[in-house]
Amino acid sequence: MDDFKANTLNVLKELIKSCHDAENLLRNACSTLDDMSLNKIFLYYAELNKTYMNKLESEIVRLGGNVEEFYQERTSQNSDKTNYLDNLKICQNGVNNAVNNYKEISLREDILWEVVPVIAKQYFGEMEVQESLKNINTQLIS
Repeated sequence: MDDFKANTLNVLKELIKSCHDAENLLRNACSTLDDMSLNKIFLYYAELNKTYMNKLESEIVRLGGNVEEFYQERTSQNSDKTNYLDNLKICQNGVNNAVNNYKEISLREDILWEVVPVIAKQYFGEMEVQESLKNINTQLIS
């Protein structure tokens, strides 16, 4: 049982890192947007990732893990001032990585069953973000 708990805490921390990266990428992309409706979409998805991080942190604390030491390990992303299409591609790559991480983690059998619904719900949320970014990119190219 202790192995499952340790694995679960590590998995939750991995997901937080993915969400943190996606949030930073989406927020940085907003710095180059002139279109306010796209800006709102990117900010919404950035905030969505932040809520995912908060929920995952709550799960870590509930399981007896330490969130404070995790924050010391985190590195911050530099602000990227490239053009909008480049930022969109960067965001898509970041969200694709998050989706892949959620998918891989949701299939693991060495984590506590009680966190699987949280992970699954967030996985589908990240898939929604992925699809939206893909649609935005398709509309811009056509």
